[in-house]
Amino acid sequence: MLKALHLFTVIVALATADLRLHRMPIYKWENSVKNRNNVMSEVQHLRHKYNLATQASTAASSASGGMSEEPLSNSMNMYYYGPITIGTPGLPFNVMFDTGSANLWVPSYNCTSNACLSHSQYNPTQSSTFVPNGNPITLKYGTGGMTGYLAMDTVTVNNLIILNQTFGVAVTELDDHFDNVYFDGILGMGFSDLAEDNVQPPFYNMYAEGLISQPVFSFYLSIDGTSTLGGELILGGSDSQYYVGNMTYVPISVDDYWQFDMTEATLNGVTICINCQAIADTGTSLLMAPIDAYTNIYSILNINPDASVDCATVNSMPVLKFVIGGTVFGIPPSNYVLALDGECMVGIQTMGTDFWILGDIFIGQYYTEFDLGNNRIGFASVTGASYTNQASAQFVSYTTMWSVFALLNILSIIFKLY
Repeated sequence: MLKALHLFTVIVALATADLRLHRMPIYKWENSVKNRNNVMSEVQHLRHKYNLATQASTAASSASGGMSEEPLSNSMNMYYYGPITIGTPGLPFNVMFDTGSANLWVPSYNCTSNACLSHSQYNPTQSSTFVPNGNPITLKYGTGGMTGYLAMDTVTVNNLIILNQTFGVAVTELDDHFDNVYFDGILGMGFSDLAEDNVQPPFYNMYAEGLISQPVFSFYLSIDGTSTLGGELILGGSDSQYYVGNMTYVPISVDDYWQFDMTEATLNGVTICINCQAIADTGTSLLMAPIDAYTNIYSILNINPDASVDCATVNSMPVLKFVIGGTVFGIPPSNYVLALDGECMVGIQTMGTDFWILGDIFIGQYYTEFDLGNNRIGFASVTGASYTNQASAQFVSYTTMWSVFALLNILSIIFKLY
């Protein structure tokens, strides 16, 4: 009997191995009154983030039939953020977890920009673990960006204490894009090659310091439009309770952004992209298409010159399908069309590039695993959502069901033997 209990303990430990995952609740902020300005402001932000402002502006204008440039708002459409602390004792900051960048930065106590004054600010004199660095840093965001200096201090993420993490301290924020947001700074989760000034990103240091067992993190983003709890950032692996079936993995093609090969994209039976590149970016709520693909989308969906569509036609619009790693990932029109203030606008835009950016419209439907150790990215259908070929709100995680069933059978055999 004792042997049976010992085996039971071992099996339970294996079955609950995912408890070693570090789960960090993340929160969603969504503009209560969305309008075209919010969307186009986010597009402009992405143009500068990817260093494509001038080229993209001309190309996008051509693709949209010469849509006029309007003054843009400084309010983001939607974003996900969570709490960290910096220093000893820890000063709390809210940061946006951004797989489309690789640096951590927060405002400085002596920054006088509006965006700094309305947020938490880092004061090195108040931390006993601050280590001076002093090297200057400039990061491009939106119409400007941030300038400041590098510092080193203890950074705590969900009780994971990273020692001597180098990060940026913003002395000037040139972009009013961040004036009215809930997050204070950005925690980049891209590859180290993407980081400015050769700074090691926090996630790399988490693994190097033995704080997580695997160099893997994953995002579950809630698609509930009314919830402020936006989902979870899971550090050290993935949680199968959040997705249905198996993960589809593809290798990373370029080690800076989380970029990979997409076999094909189709809309209404028309192939709009073959053997194209795509980037998974948690730092945007939109889908960004290559210029040629967007031109086709514009025509197929009969998008108006101002980027709007007739709200009455949304339910009859086709599903946008991506083929990734041999699996079809569908985005229904209910997800890619945004309900704005009295109108509907397609949440698929372009920056005039030759690659896709898959933001939260995609990641909100597909649980996404970022596997740094194996240099790959994985996607699986979020439990309970509707997809092409997997459309049922009654789906549960068959992986989880099988694990429980197998555990019960093994326990039954053990107790029969003893």
